[in-house]
Amino acid sequence: MAGLSKRITALVSISEAVDLLAGILRGTVKLSVEEARVSSALGRILAEDVYAGINIPPFNRSAVDGYAVRAVDVVNASVYNPVELLLKGSVAAGEYPPSTCIGHGEAIRVHTGSPVPCGADAVVMDEDVEVADSRILVYKPVSPGQNISRMGEDFTRGELVVAKGTLLKPVHIAALSSIGVDKVKVYRKLEVGVLASGDEVCEPGVDVECETGVYNSSARLLVALLLNTGFTSVKYYGVFPDDPEILGDALRKAAVENDLVVTTAGTGVSEGDTVIDVAMHSWRLVFRGVRMRPGRPTSLSLVEGKPVLHLSGYPVAAWTGYEAILMPAFSKWLGLKGVERPVVYARLSRRIPNTVGYTSYIRVTLRDTGGEYVAEPYMLRGSGVLSSLLRSHGYIVIPENVEGFEKDSIVPVYLF
Repeated sequence: MAGLSKRITALVSISEAVDLLAGILRGTVKLSVEEARVSSALGRILAEDVYAGINIPPFNRSAVDGYAVRAVDVVNASVYNPVELLLKGSVAAGEYPPSTCIGHGEAIRVHTGSPVPCGADAVVMDEDVEVADSRILVYKPVSPGQNISRMGEDFTRGELVVAKGTLLKPVHIAALSSIGVDKVKVYRKLEVGVLASGDEVCEPGVDVECETGVYNSSARLLVALLLNTGFTSVKYYGVFPDDPEILGDALRKAAVENDLVVTTAGTGVSEGDTVIDVAMHSWRLVFRGVRMRPGRPTSLSLVEGKPVLHLSGYPVAAWTGYEAILMPAFSKWLGLKGVERPVVYARLSRRIPNTVGYTSYIRVTLRDTGGEYVAEPYMLRGSGVLSSLLRSHGYIVIPENVEGFEKDSIVPVYLF
């Protein structure tokens, strides 16, 4: 066991772990480019820059329901001194170019989205107008450009709309559709295999009676997290016993069939933790252990030339490995944009200690005290306390060179 103890003390930092995994992915995985319809590209990674081929809007259009006017004609309009204008007709939302222009003392009825007729430079809203047969009374002045969406105001022809490397979200789908794009180039989905190990681990729905009470939540958590990215195709292999031969065959099969393999459990230094032993003796161990809590036993190996990320069997530690190492490695490797978690700043309700040399991920709940958030560190901080993820609003990161955060410190909280 002396050799194992020596290896576990040579821990890598989180940034080193991310760099190592990203570098191996870059060297072993070739993500080909394929075409996808925008309507079905949610969660995919864009493989090209997409520019606007047209101006959006393509013409000056009304931003409200009302009347297109010349601003100079109504500059003195008021409730006590309404300005009377001749109503020349109306312009429908789909009518372009408008068939009617206006001159001095004239107005045209428009709707939201209607092209602004020539001669007009502002739109008076319905509520500021009274209609009297073929004339209108304007009770409020408008300035030039008021209530008008200018041509190219949203997107200008030639403007970069969505950049290469963007993880496509609903707003990107809408933006691409708004400029008339139906198909885009995306990277093929990354193929990831997930498996769990441990004689004590029960599979829900398979093991009717689970004497150990250890149900396989960590692997299922990872499968869900990976699928939720949208850019991975996940194959789940199940739970394997702590048998080196069986586990070795499972790792080999998963590595051959995927770009990346993620395992849960078997990452500790005890004799029963088989996954690392198998990887270490049969293939190449890249690093064993990361200076972070929870998730210290997180390790990386190469099996059949493919990266295998070994995460703890405890769900919170497995989640931390995904959050701190796997997703950042994906981002670094693929140049992902827009994947950062939303952040709020909150005042700590109490001091949080930290062991220098380790980066700590602390789950917190938030209270809105009226203009300020207060972050309450979750009391149950064990790696296996899944409820701390379920009931928390986010987490705080304490860097490895900091002894902790003091009470009343203002800290960033990364929201779930």
